[in-house]
Amino acid sequence: MYSLPVYKRSPVWLQNMMLSARGYGRRTLREGSAFRRELEEVERTQWLGRVAMQRLQLERLQKVVRHAALHVPYYRESFAAAGFSPDQLVALEDVQRIPVLTKRNAFDAGERMLAENALGPRFSNSTSGTTGMSMKVQRDLQSINRENAFVWRQCIWAGGRPGDRRVWIRGDKIVPADVKAPPFWRYSKADNMLMMSSYHLSEQSAEHYIRAIEAFDPVFGMVYPSAVLLLARYMVNAGRTYRGKSLRGFMTSSETVTDEHRRLVQEAFGCRIFDWYGSAERVTAIGNCEHGNYHVISDYGFTELAPKEDGTCEVIGTSFDNFLMPWIRYRLGDSIMPVDPGYTCPCGRAFPVVKQIVGRVEDYVLTPDGRHVFMMSNALDHIPNLLEGQVRQDSVDEVQILIVPAPGTQIDKAAAVAAAKAQLGEGLLISVREVAEIPRTSNGKLRVVVRTI
Repeated sequence: MYSLPVYKRSPVWLQNMMLSARGYGRRTLREGSAFRRELEEVERTQWLGRVAMQRLQLERLQKVVRHAALHVPYYRESFAAAGFSPDQLVALEDVQRIPVLTKRNAFDAGERMLAENALGPRFSNSTSGTTGMSMKVQRDLQSINRENAFVWRQCIWAGGRPGDRRVWIRGDKIVPADVKAPPFWRYSKADNMLMMSSYHLSEQSAEHYIRAIEAFDPVFGMVYPSAVLLLARYMVNAGRTYRGKSLRGFMTSSETVTDEHRRLVQEAFGCRIFDWYGSAERVTAIGNCEHGNYHVISDYGFTELAPKEDGTCEVIGTSFDNFLMPWIRYRLGDSIMPVDPGYTCPCGRAFPVVKQIVGRVEDYVLTPDGRHVFMMSNALDHIPNLLEGQVRQDSVDEVQILIVPAPGTQIDKAAAVAAAKAQLGEGLLISVREVAEIPRTSNGKLRVVVRTI
């Protein structure tokens, strides 16, 4: 809708009405009686004990695998080639009899990934294409409602409920690009949501955003980490405090979150980050509970954590709910750091705990000796007076750090280089360049690492 000429040409009040009309339509589809039933169900299943959770996982695995064997051409062929029959899936460990699905497999299979017996509406979105293969992922309405229920359960962990005031700063191009003066946000009455443009957020506009959020006084936010981090850094550097009274937490996703990000948001806004890890394929979800621990959401999908030589685990996921386009044992290309298997989270849920989400497949710097260095956010966190930053690698022996200084400050470039070397070692030539802003992707995300080699 945001790209329609009629929307772009409309005054703000009419854009608000158009957003609200769209919101009412989406609520009818995504937050009706089916959604409410799913939300009630997942609020119940989060408290299942370990044995009951494993039983639920096996039942849902068996259901989706039988369906795929009967109705999805790709899996019929794949299972037959591997000598696998759904009757062999009698315990969770038996899932390893099924071949791993790679992005290349799915890309080549195309329409053969779709169920032949699928009825009803279809919804599609695309993967980001950062690995060079952008794919259309299709989902059915049940999958949409289930996904929405899990997202809202995470929002409840963050202190919000459906209907509460919320602020939204993600990848939607809500405000036309040629708008140069605030408001850089619109309001959807249907969602009781202040929708803010991530594309217009900068050092110069930060104060306008903060004042608008304070005036709206949301209960919680659904934001890109880079967006709330820019605002938090701006406030901390300016010695400014957030004046809203109702804010309980921010639900973040799609970008890396570090401990320093959490500290800055707590200091600036007086609330916590509740991070959510997911994927376009909706096979695995990992989220922060009220105690700050990352949990693998066991009732969302079946997640395998395959150990790697570096001590991390590769994520392989199976979706429980999308019968239009099932994803079974899909290798996401992401890594996590496990915790001691004997650790139990005080929240009381039986969901496994992971220590850290290490990174997406593309989020690393490649060193001359062949190492893949993830979590470059940690290096940026140690650069004083930084508002935003990005690490760019265009050759195997050189890295450039793009930095946006906080208002009225200067960046110590030597300190920035030292912080990067502490993460990368001495084998790379590191340079620092100040810029007015860091470009976003087409989805409005700030990529911490841009690697073109």
